[in-house]
Amino acid sequence: MAGKTTVIEKLLEDHQEVRQMFARFDTADRSDWWDIFQSLTNDLVRHEVVEEEIVYPVVRKELPDGDRLANARISEQSEAEELLSTIEKKGAGDRDFAAHLTKLRAAVLEHAQAEERTVLAPLARAVDRERLEKMGEQYDRAKSMAPTHPHPHAPDTPPGNVMLGPVAALADRFRDAMRKAS
Repeated sequence: MAGKTTVIEKLLEDHQEVRQMFARFDTADRSDWWDIFQSLTNDLVRHEVVEEEIVYPVVRKELPDGDRLANARISEQSEAEELLSTIEKKGAGDRDFAAHLTKLRAAVLEHAQAEERTVLAPLARAVDRERLEKMGEQYDRAKSMAPTHPHPHAPDTPPGNVMLGPVAALADRFRDAMRKAS
């Protein structure tokens, strides 16, 4: 019987899905870009929030120089979250939409590569599979309840992110429901 999926496998799968979503912009009609962007935003925000809750606390404890590694990756995520927020506020009609999207793509893909190399690979060596599988289960639960829109001024580390995340998620889901209803 195959084992459960580890948090690392889930993160790598998320990274691949984000790469594919960015690639969709290359072939999609520009009129479809906003829908793709909204889906991308939802995926990126949930992914980043849950990394901050589930993965980075373990990185800080288990990896040599874990604090520096976690802080560097969280800083990159914060930069991407600022870009997401800017794009979301300005909307699809913004004349700089394509330029902002190009900048976002570069930042996110660079972050994913750095994370895979400096965090995920070392974490796979430092933490046993059983624990990584449990973290994978935590990741799934937390991701299903995470915010869906950027909150660049919210805390990025525990306990603040753990306490405020559910409130932001509830507000995001209400906002998403209102948009769908209109």
